[in-house]
Amino acid sequence: MNTYEHSVLLDESKCTGCTHCLKRCPTEAIRIRDGHAVINPVRCIDCGECIRHCPHQAKKAVCSKISDMDRFKWKIALPAPTLYGQFEDLEDVDYVLQGLKDIGFDDVYEVSKAAELVSAYTRTYLKTVGIPKPVINSACPVVLRLISLRYPTLKEHIMQLLPPMEIAAKLALERAQREHPELKREDICVCFISPCPGKVSYVRNGFGDYQSEVDEVLSISDIYFNLINVMRRGKEPENLSESGMIGISWATTGGEASALFNDKYLAADGIENVNRVLEQLDNGNIAGLEFVELNACPGGCVGGAMVVENPFVAKARLQTLRRYLPVSQNL
Repeated sequence: MNTYEHSVLLDESKCTGCTHCLKRCPTEAIRIRDGHAVINPVRCIDCGECIRHCPHQAKKAVCSKISDMDRFKWKIALPAPTLYGQFEDLEDVDYVLQGLKDIGFDDVYEVSKAAELVSAYTRTYLKTVGIPKPVINSACPVVLRLISLRYPTLKEHIMQLLPPMEIAAKLALERAQREHPELKREDICVCFISPCPGKVSYVRNGFGDYQSEVDEVLSISDIYFNLINVMRRGKEPENLSESGMIGISWATTGGEASALFNDKYLAADGIENVNRVLEQLDNGNIAGLEFVELNACPGGCVGGAMVVENPFVAKARLQTLRRYLPVSQNL
């Protein structure tokens, strides 16, 4: 019996059985039955490929709505670094962070800050004697589920560390409970602002025995329009950002690996390319690597199925934004 709660769902009323999704599904989770697509929940990894390629918008990502947070007394936003690439001519991420507070969040904790902490830890982890190499990054939940389903012999290569989203959630909770001891855990909402449905599934299901500290997940595409309505470049924002170039770079392919200051790495994006790399790793056909960064979405998280901007445009914007940032604020 399947107990995995998926975030990619099918709207049968819009499906014509055209087979576009069937052809692009990396795990052969989709079949056409009675004139419409059927998703096998055991095989589905919530990668969002069917969402990208469905010409009839019959596939959709299901996540939280802003109103779902109304039951909480204290709301914390965890913006993925991809969010910053959605805005034109952004020179200071504080405008985005201030915007999140202006639309109703009480606090903001950057996932890019947690990413810098993960990068620092990974540099140490790679020096650990006896760990299986190459080490595979643990940040992309779609890749983790793909390995679990199709390449179980590679599971021991996955880095034993929670992803930045989860570390940000833990640190944000600690800060809230330290500064507001009157709040109980059930009073606090930790809300991740996600570029992809894979993160939604991770929060709902956890990984292994671990259950996420994130309470709600909003899509970047939903929150974007709320932010546009309140972000005013003429208004001076609070000094809220606590991350730099390294953390922001996690939004695009190679950003995580390049922060390791180690040239023995491979970075691949797009689920088809990820599949090819995992196949070669599984067969022992790639040697000499210490670290493998794999991102299911094309271009990295900027290519997620729940973003607004073209991933190439978002990447270019982040490149420009990085020029105004320190290397890191969390070395």
